[in-house]
Amino acid sequence: MSAPTVRYELKRDVAAQRIHFSATFPEREGAWTLQLPTWRPGRYELGNFAQYVLWVEGVDGEEHRERLAKQDLHAWCVPDGVRQVEWVFHADILNAGSTCVEDDLFYVNPVNCFMYDLDRQDLGAEVALADLTLDPTSASGWALAVAMPWEERDGVPTMHARDVQHLMDSPWMASPKLWHNSYREQDLDVHIWVHDTLPRDPARFVADHVAFTRAQLSCFGTFPTDEYHFLYLFPDRDVRHGVEHEDSTVIALGPAERVRSEEGYMEILGIASHELYHAWNVKRIRPAEWTPYDFTGPCPSELGYVAEGVTTYMGDLFLFEAGIVDLQGWSGLMTKLLERHVNNPGRLNLSVAASSYDTWLDGYKMGVRGRKGSIYVEGAVLAFLCDTRIMERTEGKASLSTAMRLLWERYGQPRTGLTADMYWDVLAEVAGERLDDLRRDHAEGTVDTWEPLVHAMATQGLTLSKHVDDGGITRVTLGPVS
Repeated sequence: MSAPTVRYELKRDVAAQRIHFSATFPEREGAWTLQLPTWRPGRYELGNFAQYVLWVEGVDGEEHRERLAKQDLHAWCVPDGVRQVEWVFHADILNAGSTCVEDDLFYVNPVNCFMYDLDRQDLGAEVALADLTLDPTSASGWALAVAMPWEERDGVPTMHARDVQHLMDSPWMASPKLWHNSYREQDLDVHIWVHDTLPRDPARFVADHVAFTRAQLSCFGTFPTDEYHFLYLFPDRDVRHGVEHEDSTVIALGPAERVRSEEGYMEILGIASHELYHAWNVKRIRPAEWTPYDFTGPCPSELGYVAEGVTTYMGDLFLFEAGIVDLQGWSGLMTKLLERHVNNPGRLNLSVAASSYDTWLDGYKMGVRGRKGSIYVEGAVLAFLCDTRIMERTEGKASLSTAMRLLWERYGQPRTGLTADMYWDVLAEVAGERLDDLRRDHAEGTVDTWEPLVHAMATQGLTLSKHVDDGGITRVTLGPVS
């Protein structure tokens, strides 16, 4: 007997930019709760996705329809005897974490728009794109980019998810304008999908992906899955970010002409390296508060400096390790990071751990000047201090990468939720001594990092200085020891 499965069927209304959902759930007794996620992993704030739902209806065995009543902002009460539920989702936002229907694009992040049985999150799912016909062999035919397993069933593309966690972490895009390339590194099959606008040198684009993939694999030894998908969107408006998923990422950069510039190209690679690193760090080496994801409300954690800070630092470092940028290029990236760091007075008011907890309040907007730090910027600076401390204490025999591999093997592979003590204990194990001062002063405290940064750079043969320009902005200079 096959396992109980939720069957979703999607149809588009391109003119109205809406998606009609029909979901059939396995039989159960009594009333139950239909839940829409309130947030999406990778952005630790409430998304309020229910604002895009036009209506929700239940259909009973006699084909009687009724509007479902809400039991909270993102949940509906389904009466006894109702297995089929239908709803309409408005889909006109295009970024790396959204859902959008256009003439030439069917792009979905399930965490925005799919509803599930709150009490049965272990149910598998089938997702049928009922009005989509694929013909990737034709120049004008539609193709599907997705990491979820899929098949064509009677001509209908049908995807399969293990459970709610898998479904919500598996975006896709379909379009007649998809460029595709792939490569294999060790036992990993990597797919690159680009919608519409291509970088000016596609061969270089693929080669650089191969390079940073190889460098990261050499660090961790193994990859969590058999395949990985890069999904790229380059819209004609200003956007710059990526979103990590279990075995894929969506990356958006715009406006489109920016992609063809050298500066824009390097931005893409920086985001891509960052997002691939997330396949280990945060998708598997994951704070306990997010293991597994609870989509029903805020899940604050103080470990954003590990999830995003370490990833920000390592993403850029692996561009250097892969030979994509030289020492001067890496120094330029680090200089930009440090200038953002020293010009944010909030780092001296609220620790990066406390700022991580508060991302649910104001982590993705300017907020009150001087109130908070950034898990990306201050977290990356802390990661650099940890990395150089470990290298200094072990005379170059170990680094933060050594610790991250151990964290992957010890906690990431078995999907054991990470705590701050676990993280700092592993760093101490690798360094051969406790790093309690870094934790106390710069993770959980607000002690100024400048003198530790000067020392850390000196251990790497670099000098670090700063001055205030005529506009009152602190400028950082980083270079080799003369």
